[in-house]
Amino acid sequence: MRGWRAAVGALCALSLAACTAQVPGVPDAEVVHPSLTPTADQLPKAGQCTNTGLEVLDCKTEHEAEVTEVGRLDGLSADYPNDRDLRRAALPPCRAALTAYLGSADHDATRLQAHALWPSRDGWAKGDRWRVCTVVEMKPDGSRVVRENSAKDLLKAAGFSTVQLCATASPGQAKDAGITACDQPHKAEAVPGVLALGNPQDPAPSLDQVNAKAAEHCAKAVTNYVGAPRADVFASWRAFGSQAWSEGYTSAICYAEATRPFSGRLWGLGTNALPN
Repeated sequence: MRGWRAAVGALCALSLAACTAQVPGVPDAEVVHPSLTPTADQLPKAGQCTNTGLEVLDCKTEHEAEVTEVGRLDGLSADYPNDRDLRRAALPPCRAALTAYLGSADHDATRLQAHALWPSRDGWAKGDRWRVCTVVEMKPDGSRVVRENSAKDLLKAAGFSTVQLCATASPGQAKDAGITACDQPHKAEAVPGVLALGNPQDPAPSLDQVNAKAAEHCAKAVTNYVGAPRADVFASWRAFGSQAWSEGYTSAICYAEATRPFSGRLWGLGTNALPN
């Protein structure tokens, strides 16, 4: 998996100054090419669970992916498109399908990701234009979680904390925020309230524009998450950059960041002492 490009910011609690950094690269875990080339009538249906080869599995048994939508790739050339054009055609609708399937746009603040699958070069030459969108859960090390239940409406059904992103470093300052399991020591927690910054067809906003929109929004989201304003917990955020914008990554993710690493959770902490 390649790196990712992000505009990142932090509203520093003591100085109220914007702390920003640039992170190179682009998202890459969201596209998977199947080793098999099924025809349209062999594709799984939305709600079915699969492995990486699109074999349909019982969702109550071990599986790595769950189909959120099956669609068609239109508006592309007759010759096999390049990877970037395929990503631009497939990922925005797959991310929209993920929002609908999970019941919330807050999936960017979780380890749940939209993956898009499309025909191979040989399938394309035969006229295949299908697009399969799936949801997968990623481990902090970047490998896939093997699930044994459905992710349908998971974020609508108060499942956010089970897949929440937590970071060992400052999301607003570190190049690598160090994603970790939330039951391990960490410095920041992604919070509900992912900020939509626009549409993939719009020009990508500048870093200053992202920071201007995210500062107030994330400060409110963090206060709501913690339950009280605190001097030792502040808002920080990460947003995908211009290269990923056209692929549907048009959001900013708010984090509740503490002034020191801790164990436990910040949700509902209120005015109680920061966990050790």
